[in-house]
Amino acid sequence: MDAVGALDSRTKFGTTAAGLHGGRYPDDSANPVLQTRSTLGNAITAIECGYLLQDTISLLHEAYLRHRIAQPNSQRNIRSVLKYADNTLLFHHISIASALLVLHYYIHQDRDRGIYIIVQFLLMNSSTPILNLRWWLRTYHPQHKMLCLSSDITFIMAFYMARVWLVGWIIRGYGKPHGYNSAWKVYLGGMRMPCQLGTGALWLANTSWWTLLVMSVIKRLPQELDRIKKTTGYSRG
Repeated sequence: MDAVGALDSRTKFGTTAAGLHGGRYPDDSANPVLQTRSTLGNAITAIECGYLLQDTISLLHEAYLRHRIAQPNSQRNIRSVLKYADNTLLFHHISIASALLVLHYYIHQDRDRGIYIIVQFLLMNSSTPILNLRWWLRTYHPQHKMLCLSSDITFIMAFYMARVWLVGWIIRGYGKPHGYNSAWKVYLGGMRMPCQLGTGALWLANTSWWTLLVMSVIKRLPQELDRIKKTTGYSRG
């Protein structure tokens, strides 16, 4: 966007000095990224919410079965069952499903906003199929060292694009109608404090996980390469 276009956008959406909403933040009352509604977007979030709820039930049922196998004669209650559950995954599912349920309450009240941004954040799930493939290869076909290593590298790239780079892309998309051309400038000057805290925490968490993933793969890389050489019959002599 050129300087004239940026000025037009800022004037249109009330982000000049005289039009700052509340004296500091851009006025989003006409920002299409937040104000546009989408039946398809609502349907996608409903499907995601339904998936998370049924998977939560499946995780609890799995924990119940594990508890029954490990302690067949003991009394079962929710606390004892949760000891056999993947509580990190349960927290992930319950927290996001709860947020989506609140969203659909607002949709029912015809008060929903920001469906495009919410659907864009759901694109983070695009790295999950590669994660599952990586787990399947390492669990059931560990002898295919080259495939396992390839899945590691592919997952590193997919995780970065879907869960680290994507956050900046979404922020920049939100700020573009206001004339911002940098995600960092939007984050510092165009977002309210709760959005800054939430988005910043998400980006830091995803970046930390990605860094740990890269370090783990780098740590295993010499051993992986050595095993690949042995299985392919490669030798330096």
